[in-house]
Amino acid sequence: MSTSDLLGTTPTDDDRTDAARRLHRIAGLGGVGAVLAWVCQPILVSVMAASDAPDAPAWSDIEAMRWNGSIEVLVFSGMGLGILFFVLGTWGLIRLRGGEASVAQQVGLAGGVLGAVAWFVVAAESFRIYTSIGAGLPEVTDDVELQRVALDGTYLDITGAIILFAVGFTLWSVLLVTTARRVGAIGTPLAVVVGLSLLGPVAGLALPFGSPWWLMGYVLSLLVIGCTFLVTSRR
Repeated sequence: MSTSDLLGTTPTDDDRTDAARRLHRIAGLGGVGAVLAWVCQPILVSVMAASDAPDAPAWSDIEAMRWNGSIEVLVFSGMGLGILFFVLGTWGLIRLRGGEASVAQQVGLAGGVLGAVAWFVVAAESFRIYTSIGAGLPEVTDDVELQRVALDGTYLDITGAIILFAVGFTLWSVLLVTTARRVGAIGTPLAVVVGLSLLGPVAGLALPFGSPWWLMGYVLSLLVIGCTFLVTSRR
């Protein structure tokens, strides 16, 4: 299948402008960059598992993994930054083809930006344990179980931020399936990929207390669209 098939009909004059190529490149690099940053997270989890890190750490376990905070803030900030470039670059393509934006389209854009910002919140929440304020936890209590309860509150905040990403990116994905497809910013095959990714959050709602595996749909759609946009930017 050719790039033209993925993106829609035969490229128009707008597709061949420098502005369109630049926006495809920006959005493509953002999408692929976000995925590459995300890949670092399971690698980090695997390293921690290999070091026999407990699932419910106390403060002594946090001190033993003090490098973890710096890595996580870089990984999650990279995801947020990549998604932000992807969203704004794709929005530029939609505006290049679609003219004035409706309120509904702007809501979709706001959702995409919110999804990106959510990962910056995840980065901040992940790193707060490793600040001087976080280091004061042993002074508040030396009870290991109470320390675990306090640290679990941070992990709940991180999970809440990830859910915030899912809410925002769902709004953005709806915009891609509707407006972006209609104006030709993406083609039917890419719209189908994005549409299938929307089934993930539905499954998440239907299966409470499960791990957020349903995020994989959004990660895969970012990768597919990002790679397609990079190929298009070279045409």
